[in-house]
Amino acid sequence: MGWQLDQQLWSRCVGAVLVSATMRALNSFSFFCHQAGISQKEGDGVQFLALASPFNYAEQAELIVPKMKNEPQAPQFTDELVEKIPNIIEQGKSNLVLFSSYWQMNKVADELRAKFSLKGWHLQIQGEKSRSEILNKHKTLTQGGKTSVLFGTGSFSEGLDLPGELLENLVITKIPFAVPTSPIEQAHAEYIESKGGNAFLQITVPEASKKLIQSAGRLLRKERDCGTLYILDRRIVTKRYGKSLLDSLPPFKRTIEY
Repeated sequence: MGWQLDQQLWSRCVGAVLVSATMRALNSFSFFCHQAGISQKEGDGVQFLALASPFNYAEQAELIVPKMKNEPQAPQFTDELVEKIPNIIEQGKSNLVLFSSYWQMNKVADELRAKFSLKGWHLQIQGEKSRSEILNKHKTLTQGGKTSVLFGTGSFSEGLDLPGELLENLVITKIPFAVPTSPIEQAHAEYIESKGGNAFLQITVPEASKKLIQSAGRLLRKERDCGTLYILDRRIVTKRYGKSLLDSLPPFKRTIEY
């Protein structure tokens, strides 16, 4: 795709301005430039600018990485989520729990639905009703001082705007690593490996960084917002690439329970 954009667009236009809140991955524009076919060579006239955020992240939000026994690949991980999530739901507030798969989301929801009901917590699952119905009910519950809990997957991690009291507690269950499924993605990964590269570090980790930033971006939408972000994937602490993923997130106050 990159070379096509270069041939059909960049080489033909006089100038272009590209703007996005999530253009960088791992604090660098390199991954985006590679995907979009944009040259990073000196003299080609490409300039990069990353502007400071208006948020005071350290004062407005806290990132907590609680100690987890299992990595997401382990069969016991789903059971551990069932055990952990009720302990980090904020009573009387708005909560969003993001999953990487519908299967895991529905499995956890089935296990927790009755427990949440006994506590007076209102659980809504992405896909059970329309998006607008879910969000309207969430708004009504939150404004009424009820404990509202949303379970969602990929589409709830981007483009979802819940400012102020509509989202004060965000839980990301897993680093959003993508699995290359299309022939083009697989061929790209194989090409990198054939050249002595590492497809996981060169493609998968940067892509996960972008998605993780997008997910974390659900929490603070306006300058006076505040809240808590939990990441329940121990790999963000225990794996070498985890530090790069953490460093690419906004500078929230951090509590790492490892």
